[in-house]
Parts: sequence; structure tokens; C-alpha cells
Amino acid sequence: MAMRPDVRRHTIVLIAFALIQWGFVLYILNHQLFDLDKYERILLFCLSCFGGGFLIMGSLIYLVIKGNADQK
Repeated sequence: MAMRPDVRRHTIVLIAFALIQWGFVLYILNHQLFDLDKYERILLFCLSCFGGGFLIMGSLIYLVIKGNADQK
């Protein structure tokens, strides 16, 4: 199964972006860079995890659908 290099590169960039944004939000929450109360911290963590997971799953689906060369 040969993946197209441009599709693989786009997928890796999207997955890396999702992991970096998740780590950045965790850094913000752990070091209390913003004055957030308990519920805002929980909401920010949940939205960050959901957004990162959605982006990773979306990029993997993109890899599967667009990754193979067109075989006609």
C-alpha cells in the first residue's frame, strides 16, 4: 500500500499540531497562566481534548481516503 507523500506529510502536520496544542493547553492549565476557576479549567481541558482528538481522527480518515493513489 503506497501512500502519497504529500498526503502523508499533511497528516503528520495535522497530528503534530493537535498534540502541540494539547500540550500547550496543559501547560497553561498546570501553571495557571490565566485566572481560571475550577469549572473553566475543566471546560478548557475537555474542549482541548475533544478538539485534538477530533483533529487526529479526522487526519487519519483523510490519510485513509486520500492516501492511496487513484486506481482506475
